[in-house]
Amino acid sequence: MAGPSSPSAEQAAAAAKAAADAAAQEKERSQETEHAQAARAAALQRAAAAEAEAAAATKERDAAAAKIQAALDRAAAARAEAGAPTPPPQEQKDGGSPHLQHHDFHSAMMLHEAAAVLNLHAQAVSIQNIRSLITTILDVNSGNYARWRDQFLLTTGKFSLQDHVLVDARAPASPDWARMDCVVQSWITGTLSDDLAEAISSRGATARDLWVAVETHFLGNRETRTILLDVEFHGFSQGDLSIADYCRRFKKMADQLDDLGSPVSDRTLVLNVLRGLNERFTSIGVHLRRARPFPTFKEAQAELLLEEMNMAHKSSSAPPAAFVASSTPKQVAPSGGTGSGGVGSSTPSTPGSKPKNRRSKRGGGNSGNNSANTRAPDAAAPSGG
Repeated sequence: MAGPSSPSAEQAAAAAKAAADAAAQEKERSQETEHAQAARAAALQRAAAAEAEAAAATKERDAAAAKIQAALDRAAAARAEAGAPTPPPQEQKDGGSPHLQHHDFHSAMMLHEAAAVLNLHAQAVSIQNIRSLITTILDVNSGNYARWRDQFLLTTGKFSLQDHVLVDARAPASPDWARMDCVVQSWITGTLSDDLAEAISSRGATARDLWVAVETHFLGNRETRTILLDVEFHGFSQGDLSIADYCRRFKKMADQLDDLGSPVSDRTLVLNVLRGLNERFTSIGVHLRRARPFPTFKEAQAELLLEEMNMAHKSSSAPPAAFVASSTPKQVAPSGGTGSGGVGSSTPSTPGSKPKNRRSKRGGGNSGNNSANTRAPDAAAPSGG
């Protein structure tokens, strides 16, 4: 009888164990909830205490501010009674005033800029060959002063050294300024020809002095240079130049006039470019003159270059004249007689046949008789004597 009752006992034991486990878990959850509630209550108490402390500190601060303001008012009233001037108000120290914050930010930016400038100056000192950055070499009689000037200012601006050549102010007495001025001087003389460097150099000169000397050499006597260059500008024509070289010459003269203080407007430049075109570009020149809106220099140059390319393409695609002449068949007049012909007789040739010697047919076509006839007077000459 013990056998059938064992499964029921096992089920009862399992159910009791499950109930015990559930009770234990429920107890643990209730304990965790109690702990969480206690921690939350403690946190709220701490928050309330901190808020009360802050409120008390605020009251104390307000009271202190009121006392300070009352004291300042009494002091002002006393100074007014005594006839003494009122001192300027002192800046607030609580949390830092906006003026002080701005001053700190500005100081930080100045320090950062100073560090960047020192780094750039160190890079400039380490340059061994300045001609790798300034590729234009200025000569005594060269017309590339404007390009040299642009490249030089671009390089000095890159290393924050443009003040050494553009500012007339007295140089500050600092070792860094003197060192970097020597660097700029070496850049100037290193991008000039030997003759020009010798002409503008002087002992004890600064970079600004050398810069002004070069500028005077190329831009001195502005009026005379302007007159001569203006005459050349308004009388220049294309001739045999390509469109690229022609427009480049005009642009260079316009830049030189601008450097001399006589700027050329873009419209005037285009009108002179169209005026000086040769007869090959007459039609495109008329078209550009009548265009509305009037084209800019770059637009006119692009149109002229395209027209030049079309002309070159047409000339290269046309058949050669020699080929056309050789491909035309010759018309041969028929001969008037047979046998031995005169001087004006001709015989049509067949393909593959070799041309005959026309001299062999003179005098009946017998070369032997010809030779005999030509020698007959020589043979008869002695007998006549």
